[in-house]
Amino acid sequence: MQLTDAIIKSIHEGHLFPGQKLPGARVLGDLLNLNRKTVIAAIEELSSQGWLESYECRGTFVSNNLPKLKYKPLQHTVFGEAVEGTGHKVNKFRFLESLYLDYNNVRLIDDGVPDVRLSPLNTLYGYHRSILSKNAFSALLKYNHIEGDLDLRMTLRSYLHTTRGIMTNGQNIFITRGSQMAIYIAVSTLLKKDDYCITSLPGYQIVDNIINHLGGKIAHIAVDREGIDVGQVDEICKKKKVKLLYITPHHHYPTTVRLSPKRRIELLQLAIKHNFYILEDDYDYDLHYNNSPVLPLASLNKDGRVIYIGSFSKCLSPSVRVGYFVAPKEIMEAANKLRRIIDRQGDPLLERAVSEFIKSGDLNRHLKKTVRIYKHRRDYFCSLLQNNLSEHLSFIKPEGGMSVWLVFKNAEVLKNLPDKLLEQGYLLETDNIFIERFNGVRIGFASLNDVEMDKFIETVKQILD
Repeated sequence: MQLTDAIIKSIHEGHLFPGQKLPGARVLGDLLNLNRKTVIAAIEELSSQGWLESYECRGTFVSNNLPKLKYKPLQHTVFGEAVEGTGHKVNKFRFLESLYLDYNNVRLIDDGVPDVRLSPLNTLYGYHRSILSKNAFSALLKYNHIEGDLDLRMTLRSYLHTTRGIMTNGQNIFITRGSQMAIYIAVSTLLKKDDYCITSLPGYQIVDNIINHLGGKIAHIAVDREGIDVGQVDEICKKKKVKLLYITPHHHYPTTVRLSPKRRIELLQLAIKHNFYILEDDYDYDLHYNNSPVLPLASLNKDGRVIYIGSFSKCLSPSVRVGYFVAPKEIMEAANKLRRIIDRQGDPLLERAVSEFIKSGDLNRHLKKTVRIYKHRRDYFCSLLQNNLSEHLSFIKPEGGMSVWLVFKNAEVLKNLPDKLLEQGYLLETDNIFIERFNGVRIGFASLNDVEMDKFIETVKQILD
């Protein structure tokens, strides 16, 4: 009842205090424009709960058995400030730029995500509906394998061998809700407080955030046109005990460069020499345009030092939260225990649908289609950049992926660009911008068609000119 709740709230907030007499039912009804019977029912309910006390011929009072409350209005708080009146603090994640983004009335310029208009979600969820129509589907509605749907893991075993040369079995594949969860679980199983991890600079900030969150320490290495500087890895490992190295060798994030064959071999040798794990994030392996993609480091993995991470979110849609990692037995066991704490399991129905989508050949057909479209978009976007913005920035045409790394000649121009774009209806996420030392920004082209690219580049040109 609204009146019941209102009186309880008034007592909590100190507007009504123990021993205070309330107006009679008729008067209270007139004041609140309520029926007398409604008021009486509320008083009886509150009396039975112990909030009020009613006495014949005396009236109704706020119970004297309630503690006196010192009410202070709860002001708007931000993370890290004590909630007023409690003395407690909320954890402040200093490495998080923002908790959400408002995409209303703006066009998001992403860092390289698929065009959801091309996503074959009707086909994928057709398998979902088909699974629900079968008699045995109820097994998927119960608690399932923590490591993910067994059918999908066995399908991935064959798929990874055929497409990436990775030899594994279903027992070494762990299904997650996207690659970011895979990274978090994998790093969490290995990292202890103050352990050193190597990441690149510039690099994928989310990984640095995870390491910081887990209490690890970060040693950064540089990136050039051949990928990460492997020589720096060796020098760091001579001085510090490194537990883990994170790398995106196929298309480095954010610069898009590919790790050269020579450095791949050297890196694997260093992992053995200095006894560290390599976390290989192969987020867009299937999107390569100039020639056949180089096989992952994990395909050369003979002693279990490479943990391989993949995802279907990049080739299908960000909403399809299905990722995975391939790892040795001891990591799988630790990941199993951690998953039970944070998520228990994924989405068995969706995972089974993805398995059917792969086995039917629909995934390969979709990839052939999108590679052709994204190759055209890459070429067209790069031609627009060259013809319209070359006096302001430079870039190298990427061999694959869904984005271009742009290096601005003037750092101040890049610094002001997001605000000026927002005025024109474009939201450029600041996480994609690396001003200090690099003057670079990663811009996705895959989610834009030709007309949308024309408008965006024309807007940028007007701002810069």
